[in-house]
Parts: sequence; C-alpha cells; structure tokens
Amino acid sequence: MVILPGVLHQEDWVTKTNLDDDVLIAVSEKGYSNDELALEWLSHFERFSARRQVGTCPLLLLDGHGSHCTREFITFCDEKQIIPFCLPSHTTHLLQPLDVVVFQPLKHFHAEAVDQATRTGCSDFNKVEFLSALTSIRLQAFKQTTILSAFRKTGLLPYNPDRVLSLLHEHSSPPQQRQPTPPPPAPPLCLTTPVTLRSLKRHAEYLQNTDPVSPTFKVNLDRFIKGSLAQAQMGVHASQQLEDTEVAQQARANRQRRSRRQVQKGGVIYAHEARAVVRKKEEDSVQQKLEKAGRELERAKKVAIRERKKIWKPIFHDLKRSRLKLRDRSPIYQTAWLRKCTFSCLLF
Repeated sequence: MVILPGVLHQEDWVTKTNLDDDVLIAVSEKGYSNDELALEWLSHFERFSARRQVGTCPLLLLDGHGSHCTREFITFCDEKQIIPFCLPSHTTHLLQPLDVVVFQPLKHFHAEAVDQATRTGCSDFNKVEFLSALTSIRLQAFKQTTILSAFRKTGLLPYNPDRVLSLLHEHSSPPQQRQPTPPPPAPPLCLTTPVTLRSLKRHAEYLQNTDPVSPTFKVNLDRFIKGSLAQAQMGVHASQQLEDTEVAQQARANRQRRSRRQVQKGGVIYAHEARAVVRKKEEDSVQQKLEKAGRELERAKKVAIRERKKIWKPIFHDLKRSRLKLRDRSPIYQTAWLRKCTFSCLLF
C-alpha cells in the first residue's frame, strides 16, 4: 500500500507512472496511516497472502501502532484465522525485519532515485515523480535474498533467539577500551598522472621537447597516455550523461502535463482499478463527443433544409403563377417555356 497526502485520487498517479496493477493506493490528509487504512491494508494482506499460505493460521508480525489494536482489526483477524502478534515495545530495532534489514536499502535506493532526478534537472520530486520511480526502487530493495536475510538476522526464520539475545548482551556489557592504532606509514612520493586538460598540454609539450633516448621518456609517455585515456573516458561519460539528462527531462516534461482529473474521492483503490476508471471516463468522453457531433450534424441538416426551402419557395410560387398564365397560350409556347425552366433549374 502506498499512502499519499491528499483527499482526491489523481488520474496522473496511474496514467503517467508504471505502477504494478496490484499496488494499493490510499490517501490521507497528512499522509500517515490510520484505523481505516490499516483495516484496508489487512484486507489487502489477507487477499494476497492466501495465495501462498502453507499452514492454517498465518502469523502476522506487527508493531505497537494503535491502528493495529482496534476492535475491527482484531475481529477481521479472527474471521480470517490470522494470528496478530505485536512485538514488544522498544524492540523493533532488533526484532522487526523491516527495521533491521529492509528499510536501509529502501532508503538508499530512494535517495539514489532522488539524486538521479536532481542531476537530470528535476527541481520538484513530487508525487508523480515518486510513483514513477517506485517500481524501480521496490525491485532493487525488496529482493528475495534481502527479505530472507531480514528474517534470518532477527532470528525468526529459522527460529534462533540467540541472534537477538547476543546483541542484548553486547549492549549490556561495558565497552572495552580500544588500543590506539599507530598511524599508517606515509606513502612514497610519486608523480601523478595528468588529470586536467592544462596539465595534459604541459606533458605533451614536454614530450615534444624531450629526447626519446632519455631514461624517463618512457615513464612520462606512459603517464601521458594514461591521462589522455582518462580525459577521453570523461568526455564519453559526459556526452552519455548529457543524452540521458535530455531523455529524462523529456519524460519528466510529459509527466508534468497535469490533467487535474480525479479518479475518486478518498478511500483506497488498486492501480488496475484506477486505470479502468480512467479508460471508462475516456470512452464516455469519446461517446459524448460522438453524440454531440451527431446532434450538430442533424442541426446542420435542418438548417440546410430550411435554407433550401427559402430559396425554392419563391421559385415554385412563380412557376405556379406562370403555369396558370400558360393555360391560354399555344402548345408550342408552353413546350418552349417548360424547356427553358428545366434548363434554368439544372444550371441552378
């Protein structure tokens, strides 16, 4: 579950990110968990843990947060045969697998994502940027080896209480005085390889004016080649970094074009459900546009019919009067007049 500060679920959280479909997104006013969200998370836990459950009653390890001790929370556990077990107070740094192992790599990779975004020109690591990087952070931090190591170091699986008791004995024993270590010997003085363009030019001028037979020529030449390769590598790295920065900035610019459309107000929703709501809204919007276009087309047809009637009405009126006048005319005159009227209508 990802809890974000806010009241409304934004459409950009799922359309402009690569969140997995089974990620549960929740909102709260301050971005912290509460009794309602804890109950929603418990339902989420029961739904997905039941797929890989081995025994009859799964054991759920919890800290002493108040949202884990509500009546609704415990009742749900009883109905689903879940055994909630709260760790003793002030021992989560020794007993909780997340605190002992998992949170450290999670914070590390999160800091790397923020640093990478900052290096590519991101000045505001907002919710959309965080959700875009969340999948990569989770894949790096929540590895199977990391999770198994967390349970092993806390003595939970395999069960080994000595892992924790030995740490308690270390904290309770008085600290031993360490003997001062002698300082390391000073390294031998040696000339450095040119690392700047200016020093590289000086080495090139020196090699041009030095006799190749000199005993130090080969040493200086090797250092010059090493510095040149380092400068070339730095140039390639800078060019690649500039290209990556431009790509990241373009992707970030696309994410920052906010639609400001909401999916729902409050509560929790899975990523795939939110995407389905967005698709339904888009389909409804397209349908509404088609219906509007159909109404506009019908209105245009009616207007065209009215305009044609306005044009043809006086013509038909004149034809009617002319026909009445033709009754007293000769048949030859009537035939010529009809041909003329037909030709005029065709031209019109």
